[in-house]
Amino acid sequence: MLIAIAVIVVVGLIPILLRRRLINTYLRLLQKNDINGVEMLVASKLAKTILPQFNREYMLLNSYIRANDNNKAEAKVNKIISEVPMNDKQKATLASQIFYKYIENQDEKMTDKIVKMMSETKEYAIHRQMDMINDTLVKGGNKYLDELKTDVDDEEYRNVNKDISYQEFLLAVIYKNMNNSIQANKYKNMALRDSKGTSYESLIHSQLSYLNENV
Repeated sequence: MLIAIAVIVVVGLIPILLRRRLINTYLRLLQKNDINGVEMLVASKLAKTILPQFNREYMLLNSYIRANDNNKAEAKVNKIISEVPMNDKQKATLASQIFYKYIENQDEKMTDKIVKMMSETKEYAIHRQMDMINDTLVKGGNKYLDELKTDVDDEEYRNVNKDISYQEFLLAVIYKNMNNSIQANKYKNMALRDSKGTSYESLIHSQLSYLNENV
């Protein structure tokens, strides 16, 4: 009986050890930006045996992003979204990895695709945040004007939300989109003031180009 249990334990450990070795190999290749090596590793029989399809495709995507191969990265994103079965957590992981890069590049086709994917999940907070940023920064819209203004002007809400400065920034951009320079300037200054010393300070400064020099 003890021998049988020991055999079961050893057999159960084999996939774990193989997976760990495969991941370590992947990380070494990734560090070297060895795309061909990563592609061969992910295509191996071992990888296909012990890793789900999403994990394999995500590993490839990471390597393309790290190597700044935008064409391969976008092709991989499209393949994952259209062909790879994903649960809600996997969709959120994928979206968080790529969404903000497409925002930075003003790639509306891809940001829309990611927002649509997240709308089909139960990750409501992530979907709302991405839809808000996409509508405000890429589409130049004002869909979230009332919601943001209500939250930003609510003292109780302000006291418990650490991202209040970024919401102020988005509100400033919305007013800029609406050609209301007075309100845009008001919320821009609030965002700059309230972001000082927070994790949002550098993000807001990096996105000030969304507000023209007259604001």
